Amino acid sequence: MKEGAKEKCYETIVFDLGNTLIKFDHAISARKLANLFKIDQKKIYDMFFDSTLTHAFEKGLISGREFHAQASKMLNIALPYKDFVAIWNDIFWEDDAMCALARQLKYFYTLFLMTNINRLHFDYLMSKFSIMKIFDEIIPSFVVGSMKPDRAIFDDAVRRAHGKRHSMLYIDDRDDLVKEASRLGIDSIRFEGVEPLKRELRKRGVLDKRRCEDG
Repeated sequence: MKEGAKEKCYETIVFDLGNTLIKFDHAISARKLANLFKIDQKKIYDMFFDSTLTHAFEKGLISGREFHAQASKMLNIALPYKDFVAIWNDIFWEDDAMCALARQLKYFYTLFLMTNINRLHFDYLMSKFSIMKIFDEIIPSFVVGSMKPDRAIFDDAVRRAHGKRHSMLYIDDRDDLVKEASRLGIDSIRFEGVEPLKRELRKRGVLDKRRCEDG
């Protein structure tokens, strides 16, 4: 092993979830509700995707039923909770190539999943997608009570990695989150597709675990 290469030997790979391993589009649920109640789709999308209400839900500050009640009031709609949940959850599909890569890395590394997510989406994904079962640690924002890019959720990941932030590698599709992780001393890669990610992993020796084991 070359001098200094030991710094590039990782133990823990931390994955983002949404639009990294599992694709999603809130426009799907917004369109269904817009068609059902003849209301503005953009208004629904904005509330679902990036609003104070959704952030409260993703921080675990309100329950699923409270979210349903407040969203229904804001949109002036009447929809039974069970039907609302079905529409709210039906927005996901798996990135097959990325999930295959994660399963490959599972043979050699401890895998964490760190995600901004609410309880309804989390429970749905756990029941529907087997990729959710491969992780050694799952760090959902609604459990931690903190959302990326808040430091608290990154600190929780570092704690679970026994404080070894320099042996962690973080992968996320959002540039602001990658920059924050890097600022906190965690090597990070912005996910822009499976092949670009593999190129970055090869640069770091991640796809050749023997590089560290032989050292």
